[in-house]
Amino acid sequence: MNKRRRSDVRLKVDLAGSRGVAGAGATTQTDFDIRRNGTSFATMRFAAAGTVADLIAATETVLEPGDVLSVIAPATPDATLADIGFTFAGTLVV
Repeated sequence: MNKRRRSDVRLKVDLAGSRGVAGAGATTQTDFDIRRNGTSFATMRFAAAGTVADLIAATETVLEPGDVLSVIAPATPDATLADIGFTFAGTLVV
């Protein structure tokens, strides 16, 4: 009988290797809250007029199978920030 091993994914400090982009920049600084299972662990920040985000995370985060990642938009969205995309880079931990 094959026993499946659990595989976790480690996201580095400041989500190194990850990227956030926008097709059109915001009028003012705009922050998106990044959460793991409902708990905030990072921020994706677009500077005013910026189209490439700064990713901010104080510590490494380990994602386990079944974890839910959410990206939460600001309560008052910037009307000019548009066409947002992002990728999170991690390292497989077996």
